[in-house]
Amino acid sequence: MSDGMAWIATGWLLAFAGVNAALYATWWRCTRDERTFLKDVLAAGVDPIQAAWWLGASWDNASPQQQRYAAEVTVRLLILAGDAEVDEAGRITVPRGRLGTQKDPVRAALVTTLRRHKGATVYEVLEDSRFARFRKALRSRRPPLRSEFGTYRTPSLTAALVTAFGLSLHAMITRCPVPGLPSRDPGIWTTAWIPLWAVLAALAVIWPAGTSRPWPRFTRHCRAAVTRALADEDSHTRHLVSVVSSSTPPDRRTPPRATSSRPADSPSRSDRTAPRHDLDDVADSDTYDGGSDSGDFGGGE
Repeated sequence: MSDGMAWIATGWLLAFAGVNAALYATWWRCTRDERTFLKDVLAAGVDPIQAAWWLGASWDNASPQQQRYAAEVTVRLLILAGDAEVDEAGRITVPRGRLGTQKDPVRAALVTTLRRHKGATVYEVLEDSRFARFRKALRSRRPPLRSEFGTYRTPSLTAALVTAFGLSLHAMITRCPVPGLPSRDPGIWTTAWIPLWAVLAALAVIWPAGTSRPWPRFTRHCRAAVTRALADEDSHTRHLVSVVSSSTPPDRRTPPRATSSRPADSPSRSDRTAPRHDLDDVADSDTYDGGSDSGDFGGGE
């Protein structure tokens, strides 16, 4: 490699490294508070409700920060402690005479509200305004973490493309041959930049995808915390809470109403135009009641 080519390659590769260093510095600065939180919570132990918030669901690769799963885990913890029970319809109630032993403010808020309103399903707990106090307490356990890693890979891939193409164009303009090839023709750079870009792009994809879940170590700790807290739970209870109670809205159907928009005492068009064969009978009747004609004129029940 000639001295000119060495300087060209060094300059462009340092620029590529500088872009990634700037991206890392940006990430480090933006996640300072999150890293402080993770350090403290991992040292103290992960709370299962907070862990459920972060996991988002019982399966892997679910979207994080889902309130539904946090509410489900809270209910399941109450049932496991004996402070609540669930029937086959998925309705959660507080056992009669049970005063509750929960010192945790989130679980205590749920027990209090369930007792006051004679039970509910998980669906109602998440949607009904009567449980707003519990949902407020539940949101206080949401980890202050971002749900997605962020767009760092795209700028790095763009820098890889610019570096590969710019280095090749620079070398071709200065008539530098491609290192390692017997040919001295600088025109080979028109295709040689492609494998160079592939190598740099492989380094750029070390950055996680922008939509991926950050903090994998914390995710593993959360999974373990929920598993430990619910280790003694039976599968039937888990099914009733997670499937039946969470996915079945309460039956709030209203009785069918009349679809006619006409006033009750307003005759229909067909009634107005049809011959009235019963007028003579009405006129001859001594017991005619003027308030009973709503059915005859098409506007009643």
